[in-house]
Amino acid sequence: MASKHGSAVRGQANVPHSSIRDQRFGRMFRHLPQAQFTEAALTDLAQTMLQGEFARRIAAGVEVDTPLDGTEADNENPALPSGYTYLGQFIDHDITFDPMSSLDRFNDPDALQDFRTPRLDLDSVYGSGPDDQPFLYEDDGMHLLLGVDKDYDKQRNMRADLPRNNATPRRALIGDKRNDENTVVSQLQATFLRFHNAVLDRETNEDFALAQQIVRWHYQWIVLHDFLPRIVGDTTYQKVVGGRGGTPELRVYNATGRYAFIPVEFSVAAYRFGHSMVRPSYALNHIVRGPRPSDQPFGDLTARFHRIPVFSVFDPPEELGNLNGFRELPDFWAVDWGFFFDGVAPDSPPAGAILPQPSFRIDTALVDPLVNLPDRLKEQIPARRALATLNLLRGWRMGLPSGQAVAHHMGLDALSDQDLFDSAEPERKAARAALLAAHPGIFENNCPLWFYILREAELLHDGEHLGPVGGTIVAEVLTGLIMEDGHSFLSQWPTWRPTLPGAEPGHFTIADLINYTNAGNAAAVV
Repeated sequence: MASKHGSAVRGQANVPHSSIRDQRFGRMFRHLPQAQFTEAALTDLAQTMLQGEFARRIAAGVEVDTPLDGTEADNENPALPSGYTYLGQFIDHDITFDPMSSLDRFNDPDALQDFRTPRLDLDSVYGSGPDDQPFLYEDDGMHLLLGVDKDYDKQRNMRADLPRNNATPRRALIGDKRNDENTVVSQLQATFLRFHNAVLDRETNEDFALAQQIVRWHYQWIVLHDFLPRIVGDTTYQKVVGGRGGTPELRVYNATGRYAFIPVEFSVAAYRFGHSMVRPSYALNHIVRGPRPSDQPFGDLTARFHRIPVFSVFDPPEELGNLNGFRELPDFWAVDWGFFFDGVAPDSPPAGAILPQPSFRIDTALVDPLVNLPDRLKEQIPARRALATLNLLRGWRMGLPSGQAVAHHMGLDALSDQDLFDSAEPERKAARAALLAAHPGIFENNCPLWFYILREAELLHDGEHLGPVGGTIVAEVLTGLIMEDGHSFLSQWPTWRPTLPGAEPGHFTIADLINYTNAGNAAAVV
Protein backbone atom coordinates (compact mmCIF):
# COMPACT_ATOMS: atom_id res chain seq x y z
CA MET A 1 0.00 0.00 0.00
CA ALA A 2 1.45 3.34 -0.94
CA SER A 3 1.99 5.98 1.71
CA LYS A 4 0.98 9.60 1.44
CA HIS A 5 4.47 10.31 0.19
CA GLY A 6 4.33 7.73 -2.60
CA SER A 7 6.67 5.11 -1.16
CA ALA A 8 5.81 1.43 -1.68
CA VAL A 9 6.23 -1.46 0.71
CA ARG A 10 9.78 -2.61 0.22
CA GLY A 11 10.15 -5.52 -2.19
CA GLN A 12 6.46 -5.47 -3.08
CA ALA A 13 6.24 -2.96 -5.93
CA ASN A 14 5.54 -5.65 -8.53
CA VAL A 15 3.10 -7.71 -6.53
CA PRO A 16 -0.32 -7.46 -8.22
CA HIS A 17 -3.10 -5.99 -6.11
CA SER A 18 -6.61 -7.37 -6.20
CA SER A 19 -9.71 -5.26 -6.07
CA ILE A 20 -11.97 -5.51 -3.05
CA ARG A 21 -14.89 -5.53 -5.48
CA ASP A 22 -13.67 -8.83 -6.93
CA GLN A 23 -13.46 -10.73 -3.65
CA ARG A 24 -16.17 -13.30 -3.03
CA PHE A 25 -17.20 -16.01 -0.67
CA GLY A 26 -17.28 -19.56 -1.95
CA ARG A 27 -17.51 -23.19 -0.95
CA MET A 28 -14.75 -25.34 0.44
CA PHE A 29 -16.72 -28.56 -0.08
CA ARG A 30 -18.45 -27.66 -3.32
CA HIS A 31 -19.57 -31.16 -4.26
CA LEU A 32 -21.02 -32.20 -0.90
CA PRO A 33 -24.84 -32.18 -0.66
CA GLN A 34 -26.52 -29.38 1.22
CA ALA A 35 -27.97 -30.45 4.56
CA GLN A 36 -31.75 -30.06 4.74
CA PHE A 37 -33.61 -28.95 7.88
CA THR A 38 -36.71 -27.08 8.90
CA GLU A 39 -36.63 -23.70 10.59
CA ALA A 40 -38.64 -25.09 13.51
CA ALA A 41 -36.15 -27.92 14.08
CA LEU A 42 -33.16 -25.57 14.07
CA THR A 43 -34.91 -23.09 16.35
CA ASP A 44 -35.65 -25.90 18.81
CA LEU A 45 -32.05 -27.14 18.60
CA ALA A 46 -30.85 -23.63 19.43
CA GLN A 47 -33.00 -23.67 22.56
CA THR A 48 -31.02 -26.67 23.84
CA MET A 49 -27.80 -24.63 23.51
CA LEU A 50 -28.75 -22.02 26.10
CA GLN A 51 -26.46 -22.11 29.10
CA GLY A 52 -29.27 -21.19 31.47
CA GLU A 53 -26.84 -20.17 34.21
CA PHE A 54 -28.69 -16.94 35.01
CA ALA A 55 -32.06 -18.52 35.64
CA ARG A 56 -30.54 -21.34 37.69
CA ARG A 57 -28.45 -19.03 39.84
CA ILE A 58 -31.22 -16.49 40.34
CA ALA A 59 -33.58 -19.27 41.37
CA ALA A 60 -30.94 -20.49 43.82
CA GLY A 61 -30.62 -16.98 45.26
CA VAL A 62 -26.98 -16.50 44.27
CA GLU A 63 -25.09 -14.09 42.01
CA VAL A 64 -25.06 -15.00 38.33
CA ASP A 65 -21.29 -14.76 37.85
CA THR A 66 -18.20 -15.33 39.95
CA PRO A 67 -16.00 -12.69 41.63
CA LEU A 68 -12.27 -12.27 41.02
CA ASP A 69 -11.39 -14.02 44.27
CA GLY A 70 -10.31 -17.40 42.98
CA THR A 71 -13.81 -18.83 42.50
CA GLU A 72 -14.01 -20.75 39.22
CA ALA A 73 -17.10 -20.72 37.03
CA ASP A 74 -18.54 -24.07 35.98
CA ASN A 75 -17.58 -23.81 32.32
CA GLU A 76 -14.22 -22.03 32.42
CA ASN A 77 -11.39 -23.17 30.16
CA PRO A 78 -8.08 -22.51 31.95
CA ALA A 79 -6.18 -23.62 28.83
CA LEU A 80 -7.37 -20.59 26.85
CA PRO A 81 -7.27 -17.01 28.21
CA SER A 82 -10.36 -14.97 27.40
CA GLY A 83 -8.46 -12.44 25.30
CA TYR A 84 -8.22 -14.99 22.49
CA THR A 85 -12.01 -14.82 22.12
CA TYR A 86 -11.66 -11.19 21.05
CA LEU A 87 -8.45 -11.64 19.10
CA GLY A 88 -10.44 -14.17 17.08
CA GLN A 89 -13.18 -11.58 16.57
CA PHE A 90 -10.60 -9.01 15.47
CA ILE A 91 -9.14 -11.47 12.93
CA ASP A 92 -12.61 -12.23 11.60
CA HIS A 93 -13.27 -8.53 11.02
CA ASP A 94 -9.97 -8.27 9.16
CA ILE A 95 -10.94 -10.83 6.53
CA THR A 96 -14.74 -10.93 6.22
CA PHE A 97 -17.63 -8.53 5.95
CA ASP A 98 -20.93 -9.54 4.35
CA PRO A 99 -23.71 -6.96 4.79
CA MET A 100 -25.89 -8.48 2.06
CA SER A 101 -26.95 -11.97 3.17
CA SER A 102 -30.26 -12.46 4.93
CA LEU A 103 -31.82 -15.06 7.20
CA ASP A 104 -35.08 -14.64 5.35
CA ARG A 105 -33.91 -16.08 2.06
CA PHE A 106 -31.54 -18.76 0.84
CA ASN A 107 -28.21 -17.34 -0.28
CA ASP A 108 -25.74 -18.34 -2.99
CA PRO A 109 -22.25 -18.08 -1.46
CA ASP A 110 -20.68 -17.64 -4.90
CA ALA A 111 -22.68 -14.44 -5.38
CA LEU A 112 -21.95 -12.91 -1.98
CA GLN A 113 -19.66 -9.90 -1.83
CA ASP A 114 -16.83 -9.82 0.72
CA PHE A 115 -16.24 -6.17 1.51
CA ARG A 116 -13.00 -7.00 3.32
CA THR A 117 -9.88 -8.08 1.50
CA PRO A 118 -9.52 -11.85 2.12
CA ARG A 119 -6.02 -11.30 3.46
CA LEU A 120 -4.60 -10.82 6.92
CA ASP A 121 -3.43 -7.33 6.01
CA LEU A 122 -5.09 -5.25 8.75
CA ASP A 123 -7.26 -3.25 6.40
CA SER A 124 -9.60 -2.92 9.37
CA VAL A 125 -6.79 -0.87 10.93
CA TYR A 126 -5.28 0.92 7.92
CA GLY A 127 -8.50 1.34 5.95
CA SER A 128 -7.72 2.02 2.31
CA GLY A 129 -4.68 4.10 3.25
CA PRO A 130 -3.86 7.72 4.10
CA ASP A 131 -4.53 8.95 0.58
CA ASP A 132 -8.06 7.58 0.43
CA GLN A 133 -9.05 7.82 4.12
CA PRO A 134 -6.94 10.64 5.58
CA PHE A 135 -9.37 11.02 8.52
CA LEU A 136 -7.84 7.85 10.03
CA TYR A 137 -4.39 9.45 10.14
CA GLU A 138 -2.56 12.38 11.64
CA ASP A 139 -1.55 15.28 9.41
CA ASP A 140 1.75 13.59 8.59
CA GLY A 141 -0.13 10.78 6.79
CA MET A 142 1.84 8.16 8.72
CA HIS A 143 0.64 7.99 12.33
CA LEU A 144 -2.79 6.56 13.04
CA LEU A 145 -5.11 8.76 15.07
CA LEU A 146 -5.95 7.83 18.64
CA GLY A 147 -8.67 9.03 20.95
CA VAL A 148 -8.70 10.40 24.48
CA ASP A 149 -6.66 8.66 27.16
CA LYS A 150 -8.85 6.40 29.30
CA ASP A 151 -6.10 4.81 31.37
CA TYR A 152 -7.39 3.48 34.69
CA ASP A 153 -4.48 4.84 36.77
CA LYS A 154 -4.23 8.21 34.93
CA GLN A 155 -0.44 8.00 34.73
CA ARG A 156 -0.57 8.93 31.03
CA ASN A 157 0.28 5.45 29.87
CA MET A 158 -1.86 6.23 26.84
CA ARG A 159 -4.30 3.38 26.93
CA ALA A 160 -6.39 5.43 24.57
CA ASP A 161 -9.94 5.17 23.34
CA LEU A 162 -10.55 5.00 19.61
CA PRO A 163 -10.57 8.32 17.73
CA ARG A 164 -14.15 9.57 17.56
CA ASN A 165 -16.25 12.25 15.93
CA ASN A 166 -18.40 14.78 17.78
CA ALA A 167 -21.76 13.14 17.13
CA THR A 168 -24.04 11.86 19.89
CA PRO A 169 -23.02 9.16 20.63
CA ARG A 170 -19.45 9.75 19.44
CA ARG A 171 -18.76 7.29 16.64
CA ALA A 172 -15.34 5.72 16.12
CA LEU A 173 -13.21 6.79 13.14
CA ILE A 174 -11.79 3.40 12.20
CA GLY A 175 -11.44 1.15 9.16
CA ASP A 176 -14.21 -1.25 10.27
CA LYS A 177 -17.04 -0.08 12.51
CA ARG A 178 -17.45 -3.62 13.92
CA ASN A 179 -14.22 -3.15 15.88
CA ASP A 180 -16.18 -0.84 18.15
CA GLU A 181 -19.07 -3.24 18.79
CA ASN A 182 -17.91 -4.11 22.32
CA THR A 183 -15.45 -2.65 24.80
CA VAL A 184 -12.86 -5.43 24.58
CA VAL A 185 -12.53 -5.55 20.78
CA SER A 186 -12.49 -1.72 20.62
CA GLN A 187 -9.55 -1.67 23.03
CA LEU A 188 -7.82 -4.34 20.94
CA GLN A 189 -8.29 -2.12 17.87
CA ALA A 190 -6.81 0.80 19.81
CA THR A 191 -3.85 -1.38 20.80
CA PHE A 192 -3.13 -2.15 17.13
CA LEU A 193 -3.31 1.56 16.31
CA ARG A 194 -0.79 2.24 19.06
CA PHE A 195 1.34 -0.69 17.91
CA HIS A 196 1.68 0.79 14.41
CA ASN A 197 2.66 4.16 15.86
CA ALA A 198 5.23 2.56 18.16
CA VAL A 199 6.80 0.60 15.30
CA LEU A 200 6.83 3.70 13.10
CA ASP A 201 8.64 5.74 15.76
CA ARG A 202 11.05 3.15 17.12
CA GLU A 203 11.93 0.90 14.18
CA THR A 204 11.65 2.75 10.87
CA ASN A 205 12.75 6.37 11.16
CA GLU A 206 9.27 7.48 10.09
CA ASP A 207 8.99 5.15 7.08
CA PHE A 208 5.26 4.42 6.82
CA ALA A 209 5.51 1.60 4.29
CA LEU A 210 8.19 -0.23 6.24
CA ALA A 211 6.27 0.19 9.50
CA GLN A 212 3.18 -1.22 7.85
CA GLN A 213 5.10 -4.26 6.63
CA ILE A 214 6.62 -4.91 10.06
CA VAL A 215 3.22 -4.61 11.73
CA ARG A 216 1.49 -6.89 9.22
CA TRP A 217 4.15 -9.58 9.28
CA HIS A 218 4.25 -9.73 13.08
CA TYR A 219 0.45 -9.89 13.12
CA GLN A 220 0.48 -12.75 10.59
CA TRP A 221 3.03 -14.56 12.74
CA ILE A 222 0.74 -14.15 15.77
CA VAL A 223 -2.17 -15.65 13.86
CA LEU A 224 -0.11 -18.62 12.63
CA HIS A 225 2.01 -19.38 15.65
CA ASP A 226 0.17 -18.02 18.71
CA PHE A 227 -3.55 -17.98 17.92
CA LEU A 228 -3.84 -21.16 15.82
CA PRO A 229 -2.00 -23.62 18.09
CA ARG A 230 -4.15 -22.52 21.02
CA ILE A 231 -7.40 -22.72 19.07
CA VAL A 232 -6.91 -25.86 16.96
CA GLY A 233 -4.57 -27.85 19.21
CA ASP A 234 -0.99 -28.89 18.57
CA THR A 235 -1.80 -31.95 16.44
CA THR A 236 -3.77 -30.00 13.84
CA TYR A 237 -1.38 -27.04 14.06
CA GLN A 238 1.60 -29.26 13.25
CA LYS A 239 -0.30 -31.09 10.50
CA VAL A 240 -1.44 -27.92 8.71
CA VAL A 241 1.08 -25.20 9.61
CA GLY A 242 4.06 -27.45 10.16
CA GLY A 243 5.28 -25.62 13.26
CA ARG A 244 7.28 -22.41 13.30
CA GLY A 245 9.85 -23.53 10.80
CA GLY A 246 7.78 -25.93 8.75
CA THR A 247 6.09 -25.78 5.38
CA PRO A 248 2.29 -25.46 5.55
CA GLU A 249 0.26 -28.16 3.84
CA LEU A 250 -3.35 -27.66 2.80
CA ARG A 251 -5.48 -30.72 2.10
CA VAL A 252 -9.08 -29.48 1.92
CA TYR A 253 -8.85 -25.74 1.22
CA ASN A 254 -7.70 -24.81 -2.26
CA ALA A 255 -7.03 -21.08 -2.11
CA THR A 256 -5.19 -20.90 -5.42
CA GLY A 257 -6.65 -19.22 -8.47
CA ARG A 258 -7.26 -15.65 -9.43
CA TYR A 259 -8.12 -14.72 -5.84
CA ALA A 260 -8.21 -16.43 -2.50
CA PHE A 261 -11.76 -16.71 -1.16
CA ILE A 262 -13.52 -17.10 2.16
CA PRO A 263 -15.34 -20.46 2.38
CA VAL A 264 -18.80 -20.24 3.91
CA GLU A 265 -18.03 -23.46 5.79
CA PHE A 266 -15.41 -21.34 7.58
CA SER A 267 -17.24 -18.04 8.01
CA VAL A 268 -20.71 -19.39 8.79
CA ALA A 269 -19.79 -22.49 10.80
CA ALA A 270 -16.22 -23.33 11.84
CA TYR A 271 -15.04 -19.84 12.74
CA ARG A 272 -18.09 -19.22 14.90
CA PHE A 273 -16.55 -21.43 17.58
CA GLY A 274 -15.70 -18.24 19.46
CA HIS A 275 -19.33 -17.62 20.35
CA SER A 276 -19.18 -20.49 22.82
CA MET A 277 -15.99 -19.05 24.38
CA VAL A 278 -17.68 -15.82 25.48
CA ARG A 279 -17.99 -15.34 29.23
CA PRO A 280 -21.18 -13.74 30.56
CA SER A 281 -19.15 -10.95 32.18
CA TYR A 282 -15.62 -9.57 32.52
CA ALA A 283 -13.52 -7.39 34.81
CA LEU A 284 -11.51 -4.78 32.87
CA ASN A 285 -8.82 -3.74 35.35
CA HIS A 286 -8.16 -3.58 39.08
CA ILE A 287 -10.39 -0.53 39.44
CA VAL A 288 -13.24 -1.35 37.03
CA ARG A 289 -14.19 -4.87 38.04
CA GLY A 290 -17.98 -4.78 38.26
CA PRO A 291 -20.91 -2.93 36.73
CA ARG A 292 -22.93 -0.06 38.10
CA PRO A 293 -25.61 -0.95 38.98
CA SER A 294 -24.73 -4.49 39.99
CA ASP A 295 -28.39 -5.57 39.85
CA GLN A 296 -29.71 -5.79 36.29
CA PRO A 297 -32.94 -7.01 34.65
CA PHE A 298 -32.98 -10.41 33.02
CA GLY A 299 -36.45 -11.08 31.69
CA ASP A 300 -38.78 -10.96 34.68
CA LEU A 301 -35.90 -11.63 37.08
CA THR A 302 -33.09 -9.55 38.52
CA ALA A 303 -29.50 -10.66 38.01
CA ARG A 304 -26.68 -9.56 40.31
CA PHE A 305 -23.23 -9.29 38.69
CA HIS A 306 -19.73 -9.26 40.13
CA ARG A 307 -18.20 -8.45 36.71
CA ILE A 308 -19.48 -6.33 33.84
CA PRO A 309 -21.96 -8.20 31.60
CA VAL A 310 -21.16 -8.36 27.90
CA PHE A 311 -24.65 -7.04 27.09
CA SER A 312 -27.34 -5.32 29.10
CA VAL A 313 -31.08 -5.06 28.55
CA PHE A 314 -31.44 -1.67 30.21
CA ASP A 315 -33.45 0.72 28.04
CA PRO A 316 -31.97 3.27 27.82
CA PRO A 317 -28.64 1.53 28.44
CA GLU A 318 -26.70 2.22 31.62
CA GLU A 319 -23.30 3.63 30.62
CA LEU A 320 -21.42 1.72 33.34
CA GLY A 321 -23.66 -1.34 33.30
CA ASN A 322 -22.38 -3.28 30.30
CA LEU A 323 -19.67 -3.75 27.68
CA ASN A 324 -21.89 -2.62 24.80
CA GLY A 325 -20.04 -0.81 22.05
CA PHE A 326 -20.50 2.05 19.56
CA ARG A 327 -19.97 4.69 22.23
CA GLU A 328 -17.15 6.59 23.88
CA LEU A 329 -15.22 4.50 26.37
CA PRO A 330 -16.06 5.61 29.93
CA ASP A 331 -13.25 7.07 32.01
CA PHE A 332 -10.99 4.49 33.72
CA TRP A 333 -12.41 1.72 31.46
CA ALA A 334 -9.20 1.04 29.58
CA VAL A 335 -8.48 -2.69 29.46
CA ASP A 336 -5.62 -4.09 31.50
CA TRP A 337 -4.55 -6.85 29.12
CA GLY A 338 -3.11 -8.83 32.02
CA PHE A 339 -6.75 -9.60 32.80
CA PHE A 340 -7.16 -11.17 29.33
CA PHE A 341 -3.83 -12.61 28.09
CA ASP A 342 -1.09 -14.66 29.71
CA GLY A 343 2.37 -13.16 29.31
CA VAL A 344 1.14 -9.66 30.25
CA ALA A 345 1.65 -8.71 33.89
CA PRO A 346 -1.59 -7.26 35.33
CA ASP A 347 -1.36 -3.98 37.24
CA SER A 348 -2.21 -4.32 40.94
CA PRO A 349 -4.11 -7.62 40.60
CA PRO A 350 -6.74 -8.22 43.30
CA ALA A 351 -5.71 -10.73 45.96
CA GLY A 352 -6.64 -14.27 44.96
CA ALA A 353 -7.78 -13.29 41.48
CA ILE A 354 -7.60 -15.91 38.71
CA LEU A 355 -5.87 -13.96 35.94
CA PRO A 356 -5.99 -13.87 33.05
CA GLN A 357 -9.72 -14.51 33.10
CA PRO A 358 -10.24 -17.82 31.30
CA SER A 359 -12.48 -18.15 28.29
CA PHE A 360 -15.41 -20.54 28.46
CA ARG A 361 -15.04 -23.98 26.91
CA ILE A 362 -15.75 -24.59 23.24
CA ASP A 363 -18.95 -26.59 23.51
CA THR A 364 -22.63 -26.65 22.60
CA ALA A 365 -23.73 -24.13 25.23
CA LEU A 366 -23.78 -20.34 24.87
CA VAL A 367 -24.02 -17.99 27.84
CA ASP A 368 -27.30 -16.28 28.61
CA PRO A 369 -26.40 -12.71 27.50
CA LEU A 370 -26.18 -14.08 23.94
CA VAL A 371 -29.86 -14.99 24.04
CA ASN A 372 -30.98 -11.38 23.53
CA LEU A 373 -28.55 -9.53 21.28
CA PRO A 374 -28.75 -5.74 21.65
CA ASP A 375 -28.46 -5.03 17.92
CA ARG A 376 -31.46 -7.17 16.98
CA LEU A 377 -34.79 -5.46 16.36
CA LYS A 378 -36.99 -5.58 19.44
CA GLU A 379 -40.05 -6.44 17.39
CA GLN A 380 -38.38 -9.63 16.19
CA ILE A 381 -39.56 -12.87 17.77
CA PRO A 382 -37.36 -13.75 20.77
CA ALA A 383 -35.79 -16.77 19.01
CA ARG A 384 -34.46 -14.52 16.25
CA ARG A 385 -32.60 -12.45 18.88
CA ALA A 386 -30.62 -15.48 20.12
CA LEU A 387 -27.15 -15.97 18.64
CA ALA A 388 -27.46 -19.78 18.50
CA THR A 389 -30.62 -19.48 16.40
CA LEU A 390 -29.03 -16.95 14.06
CA ASN A 391 -25.99 -19.16 13.49
CA LEU A 392 -27.98 -22.31 12.80
CA LEU A 393 -30.40 -20.58 10.45
CA ARG A 394 -27.61 -18.83 8.57
CA GLY A 395 -25.79 -22.11 7.99
CA TRP A 396 -28.97 -23.66 6.61
CA ARG A 397 -29.74 -20.66 4.39
CA MET A 398 -26.19 -20.81 3.02
CA GLY A 399 -26.64 -24.47 2.07
CA LEU A 400 -23.84 -25.90 4.21
CA PRO A 401 -23.21 -29.65 4.20
CA SER A 402 -23.74 -31.66 7.36
CA GLY A 403 -20.97 -32.19 9.85
CA GLN A 404 -20.96 -35.91 9.10
CA ALA A 405 -20.55 -35.29 5.35
CA VAL A 406 -17.56 -33.02 5.98
CA ALA A 407 -15.98 -35.51 8.39
CA HIS A 408 -16.30 -38.34 5.86
CA HIS A 409 -14.86 -36.12 3.12
CA MET A 410 -11.82 -35.51 5.34
CA GLY A 411 -11.37 -39.25 5.83
CA LEU A 412 -12.46 -39.12 9.47
CA ASP A 413 -14.86 -41.28 11.44
CA ALA A 414 -17.92 -39.12 11.95
CA LEU A 415 -19.43 -38.74 15.41
CA SER A 416 -22.54 -40.82 15.95
CA ASP A 417 -25.95 -39.26 16.43
CA GLN A 418 -25.95 -40.60 19.98
CA ASP A 419 -22.69 -38.79 20.75
CA LEU A 420 -23.71 -35.61 18.96
CA PHE A 421 -27.01 -35.11 20.76
CA ASP A 422 -25.94 -36.38 24.15
CA SER A 423 -24.87 -34.18 27.08
CA ALA A 424 -23.26 -34.65 30.46
CA GLU A 425 -25.87 -32.25 31.88
CA PRO A 426 -29.12 -34.11 32.67
CA GLU A 427 -31.41 -31.21 31.69
CA ARG A 428 -29.68 -30.65 28.36
CA LYS A 429 -29.58 -34.39 27.68
CA ALA A 430 -33.35 -34.58 28.23
CA ALA A 431 -33.97 -31.50 26.09
CA ARG A 432 -32.06 -32.98 23.16
CA ALA A 433 -33.82 -36.31 23.47
CA ALA A 434 -37.11 -34.39 23.31
CA LEU A 435 -35.81 -32.47 20.29
CA LEU A 436 -35.11 -35.67 18.34
CA ALA A 437 -38.53 -37.02 19.26
CA ALA A 438 -40.26 -33.81 18.18
CA HIS A 439 -38.48 -33.73 14.83
CA PRO A 440 -38.08 -37.38 13.81
CA GLY A 441 -35.51 -38.02 11.12
CA ILE A 442 -34.47 -34.39 10.68
CA PHE A 443 -31.12 -34.80 12.46
CA GLU A 444 -30.50 -38.44 11.61
CA ASN A 445 -26.90 -38.55 10.31
CA ASN A 446 -27.52 -34.91 9.49
CA CYS A 447 -26.04 -32.56 12.08
CA PRO A 448 -25.64 -28.82 11.35
CA LEU A 449 -21.97 -28.16 10.70
CA TRP A 450 -21.59 -25.45 13.36
CA PHE A 451 -23.19 -27.62 16.05
CA TYR A 452 -21.09 -30.61 14.95
CA ILE A 453 -17.86 -28.62 15.29
CA LEU A 454 -18.75 -27.39 18.78
CA ARG A 455 -19.80 -30.85 19.95
CA GLU A 456 -16.64 -32.38 18.47
CA ALA A 457 -14.50 -30.00 20.54
CA GLU A 458 -16.60 -30.69 23.62
CA LEU A 459 -16.55 -34.46 23.28
CA LEU A 460 -12.99 -35.08 22.05
CA HIS A 461 -11.04 -32.33 23.81
CA ASP A 462 -13.20 -31.29 26.77
CA GLY A 463 -13.75 -27.96 25.01
CA GLU A 464 -10.13 -26.85 25.41
CA HIS A 465 -9.65 -26.49 21.64
CA LEU A 466 -11.27 -27.46 18.36
CA GLY A 467 -11.43 -31.04 17.09
CA PRO A 468 -10.19 -32.39 13.74
CA VAL A 469 -13.05 -31.13 11.54
CA GLY A 470 -13.34 -27.64 12.99
CA GLY A 471 -9.62 -27.26 13.62
CA THR A 472 -8.67 -28.30 10.10
CA ILE A 473 -11.08 -25.84 8.48
CA VAL A 474 -9.92 -22.94 10.66
CA ALA A 475 -6.22 -23.72 10.37
CA GLU A 476 -6.24 -24.32 6.60
CA VAL A 477 -8.24 -21.21 5.74
CA LEU A 478 -6.21 -18.81 7.86
CA THR A 479 -2.95 -20.39 6.70
CA GLY A 480 -4.09 -20.46 3.07
CA LEU A 481 -5.06 -16.78 3.12
CA ILE A 482 -1.54 -15.90 4.27
CA MET A 483 0.11 -18.26 1.78
CA GLU A 484 -1.83 -16.81 -1.16
CA ASP A 485 -1.24 -13.19 -0.19
CA GLY A 486 1.66 -11.95 -2.30
CA HIS A 487 2.48 -9.37 0.39
CA SER A 488 2.72 -11.81 3.32
CA PHE A 489 5.90 -13.07 4.91
CA LEU A 490 5.05 -16.64 3.86
CA SER A 491 4.92 -15.52 0.24
CA GLN A 492 7.88 -13.13 0.22
CA TRP A 493 10.25 -14.54 2.84
CA PRO A 494 9.15 -17.97 4.16
CA THR A 495 12.11 -18.27 6.55
CA TRP A 496 11.49 -14.85 8.11
CA ARG A 497 11.34 -14.64 11.89
CA PRO A 498 9.95 -11.82 14.05
CA THR A 499 12.43 -9.02 14.66
CA LEU A 500 10.64 -7.13 17.43
CA PRO A 501 11.53 -8.02 21.02
CA GLY A 502 9.48 -10.77 22.63
CA ALA A 503 9.68 -13.16 25.53
CA GLU A 504 11.29 -15.72 23.20
CA PRO A 505 13.78 -14.67 20.49
CA GLY A 506 12.45 -15.29 17.00
CA HIS A 507 8.88 -15.68 18.24
CA PHE A 508 6.14 -13.10 18.79
CA THR A 509 2.78 -13.42 20.54
CA ILE A 510 -0.13 -11.10 21.16
CA ALA A 511 1.28 -10.64 24.67
CA ASP A 512 4.60 -9.53 23.15
CA LEU A 513 2.73 -7.04 20.93
CA ILE A 514 0.97 -5.59 23.97
CA ASN A 515 4.15 -5.41 26.05
CA TYR A 516 6.04 -3.76 23.18
CA THR A 517 3.25 -1.22 22.68
CA ASN A 518 2.97 -0.43 26.39
CA ALA A 519 6.74 0.03 26.74
CA GLY A 520 6.52 3.69 25.76
CA ASN A 521 4.16 6.47 24.86
CA ALA A 522 3.77 6.33 21.07
CA ALA A 523 0.52 8.23 20.82
CA ALA A 524 -0.85 11.63 20.02
CA VAL A 525 -4.20 12.42 21.61
CA VAL A 526 -7.05 14.03 19.64
